[in-house]
Amino acid sequence: MLPVLFVSVNRTFNADYSLPDLEPWVERAWPLTVTKTASCDRVVAVVQGEPVAAWRLRGAFPTDETYAVSEAATSPRIGLALGDALPILSAYRDVPALRRGVCVAELDIEPLPPERG
Repeated sequence: MLPVLFVSVNRTFNADYSLPDLEPWVERAWPLTVTKTASCDRVVAVVQGEPVAAWRLRGAFPTDETYAVSEAATSPRIGLALGDALPILSAYRDVPALRRGVCVAELDIEPLPPERG
């Protein structure tokens, strides 16, 4: 089982987008921790419950945007560093429930091979 990051692009998706057009919306600030995000080796963009694109996830970093974790506290949103585009696997088709537009789900898939240096 491997953790996979799913992100919703419902609000920004356009059927005419190419992968490079979609990437900035996937890389944007998500309400997760760097630790949880860094456990994933790929990210899957979702529109209306269907996977539309996937990328290698090279890393995650805090952004200047925040989200509320309680009434008195906020946490930085996380930006994503995307790598190469990946094929959409059948394992991605059972999209988990996304909370605040994002979710990490454990899937029965093989890890990606290391990137060449």
